[in-house]
Parts: sequence; structure tokens; C-alpha cells
Amino acid sequence: MVRAKNKTSGIPSLDDVAVKAGVSKSTASRVLNNRLGNGFSVKEEVRQRVIKIAAEMNYRPNLIAKSLTMRSTRMIHIFGGNHALSDLGNIYQTVVNNITQVMDFVPGGYDVTVDMSRHTPDESEMPAWRIDGAIILAQCNPATMREITQMGIPYVIINGTCPPEGCSVVPDDIGGTQAAVRHLIELGHTRIAYSGPLPTHLAGLGPRPENLDAQEYRNCGLEADVLASHSSLRDRYLTFIAEMQARGLEPILSCHDALESAEDYLGKTFRENKVTAIVAYGHMGALNLLQAAHTLDIAVPEQLSLLCFCDEYANRIMSPGLTFIDLNSAEMGRQAANLLLQKIREPQAVDCPHIVLPEKLVVRKTTARPFAAGQS
Repeated sequence: MVRAKNKTSGIPSLDDVAVKAGVSKSTASRVLNNRLGNGFSVKEEVRQRVIKIAAEMNYRPNLIAKSLTMRSTRMIHIFGGNHALSDLGNIYQTVVNNITQVMDFVPGGYDVTVDMSRHTPDESEMPAWRIDGAIILAQCNPATMREITQMGIPYVIINGTCPPEGCSVVPDDIGGTQAAVRHLIELGHTRIAYSGPLPTHLAGLGPRPENLDAQEYRNCGLEADVLASHSSLRDRYLTFIAEMQARGLEPILSCHDALESAEDYLGKTFRENKVTAIVAYGHMGALNLLQAAHTLDIAVPEQLSLLCFCDEYANRIMSPGLTFIDLNSAEMGRQAANLLLQKIREPQAVDCPHIVLPEKLVVRKTTARPFAAGQS
């Protein structure tokens, strides 16, 4: 008698394939998992029959059950998708695309899964199936990090803080900010503002004000969902201040003023503080400032230069093309993927690289000499 399909789901099982093909379950499993050899073989006619019947029945192996029986699952899991991939056009989309490209070209290939679920701080983010390696976008919660290390899973952290025994690939936000300030000063700007989230409260530099929730951090239309403790908040902010002060210039930090719209922000920085250039934390904030400048009839870059941090992909669809500090996100993805593959192949290797990738200035259409300097 032919065994029925799974009565609860209607999904064909390995037993169903084996019965219909007239072979044992173990034979069907070996054929479908390409695990012939080592003294086990089947006639080509039988192999083809099993494959054909599995295709006709639309059979798919149970991922969890399969992972429990295999030494290598050839699966890579990406943690942190919920916080990292939520904003349109952010750098992590480019990172993930390049990770999967590298994994696809490995002989035999690796399947890549991404966790997009929200998790509480004490909830494990580990998938139900076994994985060969992990890539963490900025951070995962402490419970998950403990599981990864206890299970000995090779991992690489991208754009986030990493334990000494781990591997990481991060961009050089300090060098990128230095390049941004240098570019504007070389054009002749001396009245330069930094526009970004509030690092005094978000980066652990001071106490967070009471009764101030995440939504209120949308100062002048900037990103509110940025990781609260991410190093870029601190590094860009403090480096901007240091670079301006080193040149005897006043660092203008209107982002610390009362929460306001992008129009109000530009009214204060451009009209009142006579700012001629702005360094924006990210491309979404820069786009809001561009729109506000258009609304207020402030010409960019003739009257106001604007520069931000982002990547090539995000900037490709913007008009006018923003001058930006390229975070090298494509290379971050490629290097992280190759580093993880190396750790999977050589699990006993003691070397745990922490790679810092340079950021570079890409000059487009939103920076120019100050208007007054251009008239001289």
C-alpha cells in the first residue's frame, strides 16, 4: 500500500518518494543528497527514477531534519537583519548582496539565510537548523553571541564591535570624517555644521534625557533607527569636532538644539549661523536636507554644500548626485564572506583578523566653493 502524504500539511515526505520509486528510504536519501560511493551504488536507471519522481511530487527535504544528520549543512546564517536592513538603500543591503555573490561562486555553493525577526534582548536568535557559519550585521543580542561561541560556530561581525577572539570587517569612520572635513575646508568653507543623531545620549557619552523616546531622535529628519550604541555615532561626531578645532574653526552642532524639522534646522544653521556646508550622518538625513533646501530656495551647492556618509549603490539613484564618503560596503561584504569561508575551512586557525577598510571621498554635485568665495 502506498503511504499517504503528510496528512497535516499535504507535503510529500521522503517516505512517499521512496515508496513510489520502489526503493528504500535510505536509498532515496542517498540519491537525493548525492551521497553515493563508499561502497554504495545504484543503477543509473534507479537514480534517474528517484530524481524524476521527487521532482514530479515537488518533494523538498526537511531542512531541520537534514541539518541534524549532516556534518556540514553548507548553510550560512546572517544575524541582525531586522535592525540593519530596515532603512531604504542602507549599506547593509549592498553588504548582503556581496556576501551572497561570494557564497554562490564557491564550488558546491552555500545557502544564505537572513534573520529579519525582532528579538528580545534575552531571546536566542539562533535558527532551528544547524549552520556552518554566521555573519553578524553590526550586532546580535548577548544570548545569541554566547550560543555562537559555545557551539564553536565560525563568525564574522560586519561594521560592529567584536570580541578579541572573533573576526570583524569595519569601515574607518574616523578617516572618512577627516576626509569629509578636509574636502570642505579645502574648498574654502569655514562655517561647517555636523548634522546627525544625538551621540551624547546615543553613544554612551552621557545620560539619556528622561521622557525622550526613539521617535524624538528624528532631529531634522535624520535616521532614528540607527543602533543606539554604534561606534559610527561617536566616531563621526567626535572626529568632526576634533578636525574643526585643530584648524581653529568652530564646530557647529545645531543637531543638539531643540528637536525640529529639516526646514527649521536649515533656517537656524543657514540663515542664523551662516553655515555654508553641512556634513550629514547618513544619506536619508542628507536627502531630507536637500528637500528642505529646495523648499526654502537655498541653492545646493551654490549657497550650501552638502556631504554625507553612504555607499555607491544608495547614491546611484539620487538626483542631484550627493558628494559622499563611500563606506566601502561592497568590499565589506566580500571580505567578510571570504574571511568566514577561511574560518570554516580552517576552524583551528588561531588568527582572527580585524579588518579596517578605508573610506573614500566621492565628489559629485552637492559640494562647491562657498558662494562668497566664488564671487571674489
